[in-house]
Amino acid sequence: MNLIEKRFAPANRHEDWMFSVAWSIVLGFISGLACVGVRLFFRLLQWVLTQHGGLLPEAARALSPERRLLTPVLGALCATAVLFVARKWGTLHSNEYVEAVRHHDGRISLSATLWKTMSAAFSVATGAAVGREGSMIQFASAVTAWFGEEMPTRGFPLSRQVACGAAAAVAAAYQAPIAGIFFAAEIVLGEWSWMDLPHFVLPATAGWLVSRTLLGDGPLFPVHEAFTLSHDYGWALVLAVVLGLLGPLYHPLLRSFRFASRWPLALLWSGLLVGALSLLKPEVWGNGDVALASSLQGGSAFGTIATVLVLRLVATAFCVGSGTNGGVFTPTIFAGAAMGFLAGGLLHVSAPVLLAVVGMGAFLSAVTHAPLMASCMVAELTGQWHILPLLLLCDILAWQIARRITSDSLYAIATPEPADEHAATDAKLLGNPAYLTTEVSLQS
Repeated sequence: MNLIEKRFAPANRHEDWMFSVAWSIVLGFISGLACVGVRLFFRLLQWVLTQHGGLLPEAARALSPERRLLTPVLGALCATAVLFVARKWGTLHSNEYVEAVRHHDGRISLSATLWKTMSAAFSVATGAAVGREGSMIQFASAVTAWFGEEMPTRGFPLSRQVACGAAAAVAAAYQAPIAGIFFAAEIVLGEWSWMDLPHFVLPATAGWLVSRTLLGDGPLFPVHEAFTLSHDYGWALVLAVVLGLLGPLYHPLLRSFRFASRWPLALLWSGLLVGALSLLKPEVWGNGDVALASSLQGGSAFGTIATVLVLRLVATAFCVGSGTNGGVFTPTIFAGAAMGFLAGGLLHVSAPVLLAVVGMGAFLSAVTHAPLMASCMVAELTGQWHILPLLLLCDILAWQIARRITSDSLYAIATPEPADEHAATDAKLLGNPAYLTTEVSLQS
């Protein structure tokens, strides 16, 4: 036992638990700071490469058509160069945080994660159609794992410490502390007990406080309508059933362009596609946050939302298939909101935005198999806490339907026997979240 262990090792199980709770708070602040640090670095790099520090679609709209086409290509070239240097100087092999917690005792290579985060930074800052949150959460989890290994604590496994870091990172990335708690329980650990609750609540709160202090207050996608009980609630249940059926198709869709990873300079092709599609709709750039906000505010026409949805699905799937580092959490939320909004328009409901809000959670629940996380995430992102019972009902319904079609979610890499030989690619999705997560992009 080294000097640190002798000094800090508690004397009994009760003290072990109390010390682990206190240490989880420290990890929450560390993870939150790491997450916010990556976010600010992305923002700085975006300004350097585009001379615009605001939302990516707004930056794309301000650029000339030539620059809008070529900027994602430039970012892809820089991202490719980073990966090339990483392979020459070190390694890119690193466990994703879900895989690390489930099967590798929480061990994550900080150096490999740093290289991947640098690559993701160039892609994200120049408009790649992936989420930035995945890289933020992965990096924060890797930092948490490093601190956990440097400060060993008796009775508090490293895997549990990384789960605490992930809860704090989700809370910081989305200003959603309650969703962060259930993210750690439902997705990262896959199980939880009441004894785990303080280890998730406190670090998630710490991460949220860091983000709120340094980045500003939420909710990220406020919806100001006050939905009242009406027959639209019945259509919300029908929408949940439909999205529960569509959820299992999303996974193969995101892998449908994996052949692109075998092309020479694969990332450059994804950059060129994003640039070309953004000439049609600037909303193709980024994680879908602008398009999501527009659909939730009812500020876009039916045809515009439909077009952006199709273009973004193609762009995101191609970026994922080519190996672009980033998450798909926020893009997935946008897809659910867009389908809900379009359903509301087709059905001529009185409040199509209600179906957009329900669609966010139901589709997220169907593809992640995490209904509690999805419900709380939507409530925290939109501020629509008064319809939480409806969100829970719809998300559980969508999840039950999806899991009867397939037991695999976008986190299939975390299962003892991955669904197929492409499970390594799956790790680059939501949890990739980093390379769900994730930015599986929820500000995102």
